Amino acid sequence: MPAEKVRPAVDRASDGTATAGSLARGKLGTTDLVAQSLAVGPITSAALLGGIIAAKGGSAGPLYLVIVLLGVLGLGAVLVMFARRYTSAGVMYEYVGRTLGPTAGISTAGFYYLAYIILGGPTMLIGAGVLGHDVMMTYADVDVPFWLISLGVLLFVTLVNIRGVDLSVRAQLTIFVLSVVPYLIIAVTVIAKGGADGNTAVVLDPTAPTAGQFLPTFIFCALLFVGVESSASLGEEAKDARKSVPRAIIATILIVAGFCLLMQYAGTIGFGVENVAQDWASDPLGLSTLGTTYVGEWIAPLAQLGLVLDMVAVAIGFMVASSRGIFALSRGRLLPRSGSSLSRWQTPTAGIGVFAAVSVLGIALVALISARTDMDPYVGFAVGATFGGLLVMSAYFVLIIAAIKLLLQREWHSAGWIAVAAAILTVGAGIAGSIFPLPADESRYGVFAALVLIAVCVGWGIYHGVARHHTLPELAVAEHDLAPTDVPRAHIL
Repeated sequence: MPAEKVRPAVDRASDGTATAGSLARGKLGTTDLVAQSLAVGPITSAALLGGIIAAKGGSAGPLYLVIVLLGVLGLGAVLVMFARRYTSAGVMYEYVGRTLGPTAGISTAGFYYLAYIILGGPTMLIGAGVLGHDVMMTYADVDVPFWLISLGVLLFVTLVNIRGVDLSVRAQLTIFVLSVVPYLIIAVTVIAKGGADGNTAVVLDPTAPTAGQFLPTFIFCALLFVGVESSASLGEEAKDARKSVPRAIIATILIVAGFCLLMQYAGTIGFGVENVAQDWASDPLGLSTLGTTYVGEWIAPLAQLGLVLDMVAVAIGFMVASSRGIFALSRGRLLPRSGSSLSRWQTPTAGIGVFAAVSVLGIALVALISARTDMDPYVGFAVGATFGGLLVMSAYFVLIIAAIKLLLQREWHSAGWIAVAAAILTVGAGIAGSIFPLPADESRYGVFAALVLIAVCVGWGIYHGVARHHTLPELAVAEHDLAPTDVPRAHIL
């Protein structure tokens, strides 16, 4: 396949750095990109999804998580293959568009970035507001409305994002390091004390009487890893994106897997294999409860505060990724050109503004419904998580189809078939688990909303790709050929 030349869309100074009108070039290293990919929110995932995994998988939850990890590594390999090929901020619509064509790329970009806005915006901000309210009521007897806390967090997240990408990723990493400490203390203490009935290998036995079913557990294990590819959105701002982004993706998968597996095992033995399916499932802050039981009452507020802080870090990371997606779509003339406006720190102000506006709307909507119907605001978090998770999984599925096309064209090493097979089983099962059976609670509205928005985005893709004959060269900002010949086919990291 001949090298595909892409005309640079920005001007560059004599030293190679980007000038005004472009994203800041060459500012970020691998550690910064790992910090961005940690927007997946391992603490939030382990704390809030851990109880659901326990409810569905029982004592075998840790085993099921390991099995899902194998499939997620396949997805990670697919993401790495594309990340070594393309480095534009457009990510999904660059990856899919240059493989399956403009219509597929534009459609996928639509619901992928909508997912990031919903997951990182109203979903995480409502969650942080509700949990922040509970922490303040429990430990300080101060009643602050959840929506006020959510808006305060949004203001902080917005200012950090505007000020510069280097500040954003370092704030994420700092928050993660601080918030993870109490959870590690809890897990190590529970394991050292042997939990309720001692350390046990029953967690690796799917035939044990206390084990749950694998397939119902599958989707929630897979959701632990949604967002590990977000570092790819910073490809234009990385020093060496073709090396740093792949390393960040794989490193993040391993970090998330290691942390979540540690917490799942500690939670399982902490509650006891006989009781974990019921006791952890009925306690959304189960890990904090274990901290009180095994460590002391002093650890519980720190764990709960750590969870709130992790949600703040998630919001920062998802704003970083989605704002650059909007910037790339605007640069490619798929959105108004004003969407590519930048701040003095070369951050995409229009994309940040869209994220903030959608967040305010979502927070206000949940606050209004809660006030009029006495609905628990946390329901808004559940609906948003279902909605965004299904959209991201759908984008992953399209990307895997694109990878299959490249494999058929023999543009990747044949070992790629193993990665693709693992990825398609994992993502396909994740999507099926989100829809069948349809959730009986309010989260089903997230499924309905996701399906509607996918249909709308497909229509948008057909309009630009078919009716307007949109082409892709203008989408990328690159100084080098984007052909796979630049990278050995079998090379992953």
